[in-house]
Amino acid sequence: MVSTRDKKTKRTKAKQATAIEQSSDRGAAATTVREGVAEPRRGRRQPAPQPPVVKSRDVAARIRALADGSSSLDVRRRLRGLARQVDRGPGNVQRMTLVENAVSACLDEAAAAAPPEQWLICEAAAWAVAWMARTRRAGSSAGGLLERLVRMGRGAVTALEARDTRPAHFVLALARLFVDIEACRCLEQPAATSLAEEILRLASPAGAVRLSGSGQVVERVVRWTACRDVSLATGGLPWSDEVESLWAAAAGFALRLLGGHGRMLAGAGRLPGHQTAPLVEALLGKGRHRVSKATRRTARTLVTAGPGAQAGLLDRDFHDPASAVAVIRTGWGRKTIRILVEYRDTVPRLEIAVDDRLLVDGAWEWAVSAGGRPLEVEGAWSVSCWETDRKATFLELTAPLGGGLQFERQVVVLPADRIVLLADAVTIRAQPDGHVNGVAPADPLEYEGGIALAASLETEPAAETREVIVFDTAKRCMVLPLALPEWRVAGYGGLTPQPDGRLVLTQRGHRRLSAPLWLDLDPARVGGPLTWRQLTVADTRQNLPPHQAVGFRVQAGLEQWLVYRALDVARNRTLLGCNVSCEFLLGRLKRSGEVARTLEIQ
Repeated sequence: MVSTRDKKTKRTKAKQATAIEQSSDRGAAATTVREGVAEPRRGRRQPAPQPPVVKSRDVAARIRALADGSSSLDVRRRLRGLARQVDRGPGNVQRMTLVENAVSACLDEAAAAAPPEQWLICEAAAWAVAWMARTRRAGSSAGGLLERLVRMGRGAVTALEARDTRPAHFVLALARLFVDIEACRCLEQPAATSLAEEILRLASPAGAVRLSGSGQVVERVVRWTACRDVSLATGGLPWSDEVESLWAAAAGFALRLLGGHGRMLAGAGRLPGHQTAPLVEALLGKGRHRVSKATRRTARTLVTAGPGAQAGLLDRDFHDPASAVAVIRTGWGRKTIRILVEYRDTVPRLEIAVDDRLLVDGAWEWAVSAGGRPLEVEGAWSVSCWETDRKATFLELTAPLGGGLQFERQVVVLPADRIVLLADAVTIRAQPDGHVNGVAPADPLEYEGGIALAASLETEPAAETREVIVFDTAKRCMVLPLALPEWRVAGYGGLTPQPDGRLVLTQRGHRRLSAPLWLDLDPARVGGPLTWRQLTVADTRQNLPPHQAVGFRVQAGLEQWLVYRALDVARNRTLLGCNVSCEFLLGRLKRSGEVARTLEIQ
């Protein structure tokens, strides 16, 4: 006689064997990597995949986070109502009917919405339906809701195939939450492949993301991070270890572009925290890693205290020559200055942000002509010098011009003084052996350069002198054209605000030319006593013309700085009683008259 317990055991084993046979073609004994995506490799048969366990509290929290990410008031209200319904728990049949009605209303709105709102609503609905299925109290309409989600998922795959990764987080959530259903499970591969392809295409090994502007970079990295978060919550990473390392490097790059409280910056200030919350939370999860320490300091806007406050943190400055991008930061705490330079195109792009205010945002324009004939670029930008330490950061870009000339751009940052120097120069192109054999043009050189101010800023030129004050609700910075005389009545050229928000510097020179802009980003000095002078540079007791070397003295209040730049060759020269034998010098003038050399480039 066979007992009832033995019969049950035999039936259970038979069901397990049948499930294994049905899933044998999808079994995985190990994984291989193809195109950056972790894929199953055929091997020994494994049980059918099981969907993840979802709880009402976790699902409600995710739906609320999705609601915060919406730009539509109606969508936020609807999703928060759905989250409240889920947070109450399964309860009875009537309560589940309310949840089903709320999900159905969300899908109706998603069908009429445009991306990315459409995919955000669909993901919230997918989480709610998955929770309903796990409670085993779903009504008759739950199957219809899932069918609608599958149809939306198939439409999202079409967008993914067109290199639009905005629906990837919804497709991954749907595929992972209903991994036991073939119609959902087959959607994961297109989403994972699209994400891996985009990360491999846009992110460099150093972490630079090849997009224009900090807003696009941060938005794209946050999108990748949100997909990664959904995948980790429902079963594991959707991509290979190689792609994971690229994501980690890109996340560190995006961190350097954030403002206070870990937020993205726009023209009027920092954007809401929910837009970068997935990135900040992912980086905080790195424990005692230096990236996590830098994220905590940025997210909490701690005040940097002492010279050792940056120890153990992510490097402030970043430069990737292969991606033609550089990021310069003065710290990870409050009142941080952040500069982004992109030089992939003929006209580089420049961003300057102070604390939570974006001051400069747009093309860093330039134009040079000799005798009225425009000089065009004959090659790509290259980096001739990159130096950074706690006292200063120096970046110099060069591009060949017609007629044997060369155009040079310098970005110099003094963290302690809160000074940024943007210096353009036209020089004679050096030969491969280092000698300068070119001939300077006999015709006068005319230069025009412009920086694009953020949309929320206003400018106020001085009445009699050439400085320009930049402000919004408060004074933000002061811009000085050092190579022009301080008084407007003297000399050619000017620093002129334009109606489109640009500051345009015009200047004239002979043979060679230097056009520096001095940006004082300390509001305490803006509007105070100010003066600047072009200094006489001597070589073997002979005064040099400005096409060979230039020097400037800047005074704001009781503070004074000295700037020197050689335009021909580096030789032993003197200015203001200071001996120099380098190509570039920037330092502070002490009360004794001596020069404290902050930065010296040979």
